Amino acid sequence: MNLAKLPELNENQIKLLTLINIRWVAIIGQFVTISIVYFYFKFSFNIELCYLLVLFSSAINILLQIRSKKTDLLSNKQATFSVIYDLFQLSGLLFLTGGLTNPFSIFIVAPITIAAGFLSIRSSIQIGFLSILLIIILSIFYFELPGLETNYLFPKFYILGLVLALCTSIVFLAIYSKRLAMESSQRNDAFNILQQILLREQELKSLGGLAAAAAHELGTPLNTISLVAKELKKEIGTDKKFSQDLDLLISQSQRCSEILKQISKNPYGEKEHKFLDKSSFRILIHEIVDSFKDLSEKKIILNENDYQKDYLITKRIEIIYSLKNIIDNALKFSSKKIEIFLLSNEDGLKIKVEDDGIGFSNQVLKSLGDPYINKKNLDNSKEGLGLGIFIAKVFLERLSANINFYNLKDKGAGVEVLWQKKDLINLKLI
Repeated sequence: MNLAKLPELNENQIKLLTLINIRWVAIIGQFVTISIVYFYFKFSFNIELCYLLVLFSSAINILLQIRSKKTDLLSNKQATFSVIYDLFQLSGLLFLTGGLTNPFSIFIVAPITIAAGFLSIRSSIQIGFLSILLIIILSIFYFELPGLETNYLFPKFYILGLVLALCTSIVFLAIYSKRLAMESSQRNDAFNILQQILLREQELKSLGGLAAAAAHELGTPLNTISLVAKELKKEIGTDKKFSQDLDLLISQSQRCSEILKQISKNPYGEKEHKFLDKSSFRILIHEIVDSFKDLSEKKIILNENDYQKDYLITKRIEIIYSLKNIIDNALKFSSKKIEIFLLSNEDGLKIKVEDDGIGFSNQVLKSLGDPYINKKNLDNSKEGLGLGIFIAKVFLERLSANINFYNLKDKGAGVEVLWQKKDLINLKLI
């Protein structure tokens, strides 16, 4: 069961309790500020209406806290109305205390920042336009800032500058926050798929162990069946009525023995998964390359001229899956062939996969390593170039590998994976 696909976890929803706690912080701050300005600094303004707005927010918060559970999540619509209310409440306080000339008018950009990070694009746009509209209204209609004399009134061009500054901040923060939220959402989706792949590989490994155990246990009764059938055939002799059936029984038991023997040697059922815990890196690459020869008609050239030192490396699922993914992508985008270079020395080892295709476009080359850069492939199969490369990059970088993408001078693209020997030792891969 994939928890990421549950409706309540599939969006950037806000916990109601979180919103309540944030509002309590705002309410306490507003109450303290109003009280200090009025009672300590002796500024004259409509404190009754200001307290009424704060009290109304407190009543709403108390009601929500009584009727809600700690685990309640707000839908996009509910969160939108909540943010809009906070925006109007803050605007009401600013209207009573100087409008944009109030130093606390900067807080009017807070609702759009929250909306852009957690709400839909439509809701974010609505709250953004509403914030700009309220800023314009507060620049024209408001009670004068308490405590200022006539000669200290703000000139109109200063108020206009505040309007432009706040509107610009709202647009910038909205775009910036929404962009970060979208990238975070994409990466979370990709990591969920990555987790599913790892679980599937681990399940295959466990299933392979069970298959090997089953093959071992079934070997003895099958040998017994075959032995009894051969003895019966000796007793019956040349009686055609039974000898043909016995021959069929013997041949089928032998076939079952061969199948079980193959499973016990290769419990995963696929040639490319025939791995031990430790293996030569060269053999590992040969095994991966062999798994593609029956699946692709394109030519795969393995160049080992610069492979000077062979490393005995741990066969991690992450390494195998990532290298297979890189080679598979190279085959998909190549014209006729790909070439794999194995390089190693005393300092480390390197593998390069190059194809003879059209190469990476400049736009794709800049975005490689991010999930879902290929929108068309994402819509069709959910496992396009962007996701595959993203998974491979994450896996390899977690194992201290450096991965680079480049275009060849003549034609084609290349991927280079490099491990330093010290990193392999630290991770106990060798």
